[in-house]
Amino acid sequence: MGRTFLAPAKVNLFLKVLWKRDDGYHEIMSLVDIISIFDLIRITFTDENEIIVKRISGKMPEGKENIIYRAVKLLKDKYGIKKGVTVEVKKRIPLGAGLGGASSDAATVIRALTEIWALRVPDSELMEIGKNLGADVPLFLHGNPCVIRGIGEKIEPINLPSIWYVVIYPGVEISTREVYGHLKIVLTKRENDIKLSCNFNSLDEIVSALENDLEETAASICPQIKRLKEMLILHGAKGALMSGSGSSVFGCFESKEKAERAAKNLLSYGRVFVARSIGRHSWK
Repeated sequence: MGRTFLAPAKVNLFLKVLWKRDDGYHEIMSLVDIISIFDLIRITFTDENEIIVKRISGKMPEGKENIIYRAVKLLKDKYGIKKGVTVEVKKRIPLGAGLGGASSDAATVIRALTEIWALRVPDSELMEIGKNLGADVPLFLHGNPCVIRGIGEKIEPINLPSIWYVVIYPGVEISTREVYGHLKIVLTKRENDIKLSCNFNSLDEIVSALENDLEETAASICPQIKRLKEMLILHGAKGALMSGSGSSVFGCFESKEKAERAAKNLLSYGRVFVARSIGRHSWK
């Protein structure tokens, strides 16, 4: 008998790239909100000691190429679990969209299996497991609004007001590696530390902080990004920004009604989602 879990998306309200490390990764600082766009994950168990990852709908790599497979294998190997696991995924979060879908899937499966298998794993150890799988996995293990630093492994909880979003995916899958490869870093660590030194209490404060160092580079690959920002503002968004390394763009709205009204008028621009801020307590 299986169990079903929700894997949410994220948006980067603020993303600064500080410098390139000797190992090829980039040090970043980012303000992240967890939002109500979900992949649906069903986990079942078999007597055979095998791992099966299957796509029920949407687009994702299957089998050993999937980050979910690597997450399950890592847990089984580390804690000596001999049970077989089948993970079926209904993908709703687009790939290559800057919304963190694959990392969220992996984090959700890690949380689910540690609970089901009654593994007493400290959060610090879970975060280390997540870091070994991907830069965004720790933030989804945290599961609440946060500021992330380093390559994504340093996480600081932060208070955010509840925000309604319209998220548009223009149908262009962007490679994170390609975006970072063409990035020119121009800001300093000190400037970025000052920018995110406090919590945010209103939508206006969030809108004033919206910034993404990767947007210009991503827009050279996907010119629709600039147009999507303009259209979101035209239809009532208080502010708009590309999420992560793209290509999705989101607008911040004052209410559900205003977000839904805008979404209806923007359906011709790609896959359009209306979402809200959430935390792990409200979706787990």
